[in-house]
Amino acid sequence: MAEGGKPQQPVINLYFAGAPINVQGDNVGSKTEVGAGKIGRIMVQQPDATSYSPAQPARISKGVESMNIQTDSFATPMQTDDLRVQDLQTKTDRKPNQLNKTPPRTQELNQQPKQTAAGPRYTTAQSGINAPKISMLRKKYSKLFDESKYEEAVPIFEELATLQNHQDLDTILMMVECFIHLGREKKAEKSIANLRNILMASSVTSADDVKDLAIDLISNSAYIRAIILLRIASDIYKARTRTPDDVINGIGFCSSKIDDATRPLIEAGGRSKIIGVDYGIEYMTEMLYDIRAIENADPVNKAIQEASCLDYIGYNYSLAGEYEKSIKIRKNGLEVLEK
Repeated sequence: MAEGGKPQQPVINLYFAGAPINVQGDNVGSKTEVGAGKIGRIMVQQPDATSYSPAQPARISKGVESMNIQTDSFATPMQTDDLRVQDLQTKTDRKPNQLNKTPPRTQELNQQPKQTAAGPRYTTAQSGINAPKISMLRKKYSKLFDESKYEEAVPIFEELATLQNHQDLDTILMMVECFIHLGREKKAEKSIANLRNILMASSVTSADDVKDLAIDLISNSAYIRAIILLRIASDIYKARTRTPDDVINGIGFCSSKIDDATRPLIEAGGRSKIIGVDYGIEYMTEMLYDIRAIENADPVNKAIQEASCLDYIGYNYSLAGEYEKSIKIRKNGLEVLEK
């Protein structure tokens, strides 16, 4: 009995999630029972409405950061009437230009890769988780590539692109070569454009680095990949080299190395011959236009580099069986030197 003659209410202390809950019966005559599966007449004190703040559901975000290959086409090789091979099944989307005119470029130098939905996507979330899978895919595509099974290798390259944080340079080059061998020129040129912009935007990769890698590829008979890198290296020289003569010398050297890679392709015949004409000769032709467009260079040096480039182009046309075209182009080189 409590003081004052009033009966004391029985009190049961309960705890829920570590917080006390006061439970009282209404009066002496009403017992509060807490048993297994039975709770009778429990009063739970509610929190003050002014201080109650329901927990807000946490926001959950889940996404995959992605990077798309730029889909702008690499500068479409421009060809002249007297530089087109008539009896080879070469690319059909080229438009003729006069040999003595600089063709318009379809890309600006130092253009940054664009985010589009057309290219393969590269995820950034699961590289560690997918490391064993990536390793197995690399071994698989390397084996197929070495066996010239390009059709089977392409899907593996594309699957690999979805698993990696980024693709290494060698993987991209091998994928491009597969596209070229299979005649998928649009995909090849998109990948080349992407690779070009990656290398152009790199602050740690120089034109000399790209050129040296291409030379190593030539020594290993990887001629197609070497030609692609040399074309990109010539653009890096053009964009970053300070003096006009250094630009001309850099482009001229790349042209001479493309000649080294193009000759064995054309001499091999078949599909390799077509690739040598489509990429080797055409890239050298583009570089000839680049040399001609350089201003304020030493005229003798410029003439030598231009004539040398014409000689490379003419000689490779002779290997391709285009003798009249070869003679005309090489005579043009002699005229440049005479002037």
